[in-house]
Amino acid sequence: MTQKKLWKAAAALLLLCVAVGFAACATSGMTHEEKVAERQRVAQFVADAVANRDFKIEVDRVTPQRMSPRILSYGYGVTVKGDSIDSYLPFFGRVYRAEFGEQNGLRFEDRIAQWQAGQTKKDRYVVELLVRRHMEILYYQFDIFDNGKISLMVRSDNRDTMYFTGEMVTE
Repeated sequence: MTQKKLWKAAAALLLLCVAVGFAACATSGMTHEEKVAERQRVAQFVADAVANRDFKIEVDRVTPQRMSPRILSYGYGVTVKGDSIDSYLPFFGRVYRAEFGEQNGLRFEDRIAQWQAGQTKKDRYVVELLVRRHMEILYYQFDIFDNGKISLMVRSDNRDTMYFTGEMVTE
């Protein structure tokens, strides 16, 4: 290849990189007022969901007590509706006292034995619930933020503690 062709190819590549960079920096099209309105809508949804005991969260990251953090595939989460919980979470770690039969991590549907919720800060709610399952007592603590982000701690008297992060389903 001649030097002139190399310069043209380099110029074309540079132009392509600049175009991709500008496209990546393009705005979402929402005005400042629309963004503020969307944040307020999500904050009101979170407040209503906690007050009504009716919310669903999807988790995307787990931090086991004795292992390194992991990114989770789609589909893991927890649904709370009234006095019942549908937990579909993985478990990684040590089990101190196991039940006989099939073990499915933290995957179950059951009734909530105790519920406590409150707003600890202007932008954060803490929901604590207790579930009694056969030989095990599970303690779920949700930190739910106004923007819909959550952190969840699941503690048990029979297993290692698990930490999850994710988001509340707001639609």
